[in-house]
Amino acid sequence: MTPRVLKETLEEWAQEARVPRDLADRALRRRGRRRFAAFLAPALATGIVVLAVMLVVPWLRAAGPAPVRPAVSSSGAPLRQVIPLRPADDPPVKVTFDERSRGGVLTDTRDSPPKKMIAAGRVGVSAYWIWHPRATADGETLDRTWYLLDQVTLRYEKTDWGYLDVAPGLRYAAVLEKELPVRRIGIFHMETRRVLAWIPVDQPVAAVAWSPDGTRLVATAYAENPDRRSDDSAQCPPSDGGGTDTAGAVAGPRRWSMRTSRTGFYVVDVATATAGEFRAIDPCVVDNMNTRRDFRWSDDGTLLYERSIVQGQPDVFYDVEGNRHAAPADYLAKESKAGLSPNGRLLAGRDGLPTAVTERATGKVVGRQRVLQLLAWADDDHLVALGCAGTCRNEFNNGLVLVSVDGAKTVQLSANRKNTTKPGSWEPVFTLR
Repeated sequence: MTPRVLKETLEEWAQEARVPRDLADRALRRRGRRRFAAFLAPALATGIVVLAVMLVVPWLRAAGPAPVRPAVSSSGAPLRQVIPLRPADDPPVKVTFDERSRGGVLTDTRDSPPKKMIAAGRVGVSAYWIWHPRATADGETLDRTWYLLDQVTLRYEKTDWGYLDVAPGLRYAAVLEKELPVRRIGIFHMETRRVLAWIPVDQPVAAVAWSPDGTRLVATAYAENPDRRSDDSAQCPPSDGGGTDTAGAVAGPRRWSMRTSRTGFYVVDVATATAGEFRAIDPCVVDNMNTRRDFRWSDDGTLLYERSIVQGQPDVFYDVEGNRHAAPADYLAKESKAGLSPNGRLLAGRDGLPTAVTERATGKVVGRQRVLQLLAWADDDHLVALGCAGTCRNEFNNGLVLVSVDGAKTVQLSANRKNTTKPGSWEPVFTLR
């Protein structure tokens, strides 16, 4: 058990007026950690174990998510359900090569897909999914099998969820059940491995994404499974463009035919476990051949956007009410998933061997890296990237690496995937630690 996990667990227990229902689970899960005694006084450790033994018998057979007890007023009337979200700590500032430190480099170069946690500096692989196509009567469905980080063991565990996303701080995950789309969103505690609450929605959703501050979700709604490819979804014909949008920008021509069942989105307030009003969005605004058209948050968490797949066509932004909005001033400069460095001084360049990092103020190239893609900033001097195996003869034979901005130092983080275009390949999800 890490000191942070121990401290937060004890604080959480102390804040509860009654004995928590999952206390036995918490105690039993932590008994397996050999470092437990190093951080607890013997008397306190003994007391917790004895209490766990006393409490475990009545609850050992309890199954399913732990219910959240509704809050009540002094008169006994129920109040709005509240999830006691603990704010995320600031991510580590620097990469260190001591795995015991918060910014330490953690690798698994033996297993593919990975079994042990992969992380460097401010980011970690919080989850990953493995994809397999499945034939259906009217087409094909892309099935995802999700693996989620266990914060206690620091290993990835297979889940039964159909879709998930992890909040900054690696403490909570938003989860959706199988058979997408679904009409409720779960908030899953990654240390106790319990669903804290289910948040109902009227329109079925098939994707969730946390806001940068970890307090809200955007849930993208679909009429049918967006991973099912068929001819039944709504089709967007090519257009000649013209006219203006609500942000005053000239609407460009739509050059691609696209099928999707996306209907709109919800913005969810997680602490109160409530979804806001459903916002219907025209699915035919952006050029995109994908049936999955999930919404994402802008870097500052004030706007939502959907991506265009056409080079030169900007992504389209919305406010949280669903109105079209001009793009942030610095967003159009982004050319990779990594974007701006944490201090805002450097800009990660576009995909393709080799990649480059430029100084944002001058446009001067400050370093080139022998990697395929720049995925996330580990600190101001290092990035997590997609590196190719060997001499890069096959771009689809690749793995995660940590690379310095100047390209002089590369550390392998994961084993190389043999062919990312074949079923069974794993796709990482990066989250601030």
